[in-house]
Amino acid sequence: MQRILIILHFLMVLIVYLNCTSSKTFLLEQPIEGKSIIIGAVCVENVGIEDVYEAKTSNITVVIVGKFIDEGKEQIKGFRVRTDKNGYFALQNVSPGSYVVKGIEVDLAYATHLLLSSRWEGNTQIFYPVDTMIDYVVSVWPPGKTDKTINMDIWYFKIDAAFRVFDQVFRSLENKRVSLEEVSHNMPNPLIYFKRKYPDSAWFD
Repeated sequence: MQRILIILHFLMVLIVYLNCTSSKTFLLEQPIEGKSIIIGAVCVENVGIEDVYEAKTSNITVVIVGKFIDEGKEQIKGFRVRTDKNGYFALQNVSPGSYVVKGIEVDLAYATHLLLSSRWEGNTQIFYPVDTMIDYVVSVWPPGKTDKTINMDIWYFKIDAAFRVFDQVFRSLENKRVSLEEVSHNMPNPLIYFKRKYPDSAWFD
């Protein structure tokens, strides 16, 4: 019995630790000359996985792949960033260039950890579930940007009970219902969101 209590105590301490480390406060850095900040948001609607119907925005891992010039050479690099409680993400002080949301990782329903990657059919990006990892292969790059703030807008994903994926990019999702009739989203455009949250930041002046 004592051994069981020790194990339970250890598990409780571990859970508290993981919760603390996964909710670290996001700190906005000062801009470095010649660098950019990438901002965006993600909204996922689960329509029937494990008989659950829900909208998720917080703690979604977003995989971004960028192509840019660094020290005179073209570079392709992958980044992982996590959304805040409202679904927004920021990738700070990266080189300006072309950036793509390649996939996401999200926990849905009771016990579903879902990885979505993407491929291209012609010029169309297709998202689909994968078992192990999200690769950094990009077939079609958007035009490169040199702006200090690179706005990727709001990426919406609907996943149904058969794990079919439907995606769309919105400028904003304010007072808007998409697939779940009972859920009304209130997500302004990422640039508006970050300007409101950090009114004195040099990134958004």
